Amino acid sequence: MWPVRRPEISPREAYLACINGLRDQDLKARFSEAIDCVELAANRFAEHSDRSEAHTLKPSEFQPENGGLGISLDITSHDLSKRLYDQRLVKAGTPGRRIYDQIKLAPDNGVCPLCGIRKVGTLDHYLPRADFSALAVTPLNLIPACSECNTIKHQKRPTTAEEQTFNPYVDDVTQARWLTATAYESAPATVRFSVGTPPGWNNTLISRARYHFEVFKLGELYSHHAVTEISRIRRTLRQVSALLGSAGVRAHLRGCEESAREHDVNDWKAVMFSALAENDWYCSGGFDVVAF
Repeated sequence: MWPVRRPEISPREAYLACINGLRDQDLKARFSEAIDCVELAANRFAEHSDRSEAHTLKPSEFQPENGGLGISLDITSHDLSKRLYDQRLVKAGTPGRRIYDQIKLAPDNGVCPLCGIRKVGTLDHYLPRADFSALAVTPLNLIPACSECNTIKHQKRPTTAEEQTFNPYVDDVTQARWLTATAYESAPATVRFSVGTPPGWNNTLISRARYHFEVFKLGELYSHHAVTEISRIRRTLRQVSALLGSAGVRAHLRGCEESAREHDVNDWKAVMFSALAENDWYCSGGFDVVAF
């Protein structure tokens, strides 16, 4: 849900890099025969992604079997997914590995754009290569991600407009405040996160945000981190309360929120501080309640 600069390398360049240096000349010839078809498939994916219509693409039209790429080819989905991606793009020391590493390094500070917290450790296929093998090494289909997000998403693919998780290369939803939270009275206090309804967003965009939020289990992730942060700020809030009372605690939390929002309007910490500041119980001493 956080934008990443679009890959500068073209689908054709990435494909050619992967087949460069192949010793099996017969296999190389068969891969070479498919270059134009793969490029057309990549361009079609890009066009549909820009229109938020990736869900309308059919797997059978992105697989070389049965003329799925428009002509009869002597390669298989296994060739594209395993031999090309696993052995020629991911494998260390191969010509395509530099592209793999380049894409991984694209996000700011190496943070996963899908969750906004964990470190990028792999690439996730926006449309799964098991279904869309022609896009196995297409840069726009390769999303830098943490291992957890990649594992959670697995082979999910959109079948409706609402089931399209956000593609960080195409979708930028950072201008609106879509992330919200509520603080609850408990020992210690807890915060639950959710997706709100930003002004100007249509129902499909809101549904996409909620689907992305659910697929990557962001509510659980942020709440887990909130527990630690709430514990960490307890002593500071105790000192502020002793000097300035509940009003001082609220003001301190608002200051923390504003600082975090300078980095990202949907920063989970900013949203957490906002929720805590709005809770009278928490500001009046609830911050100091701990489990027995």
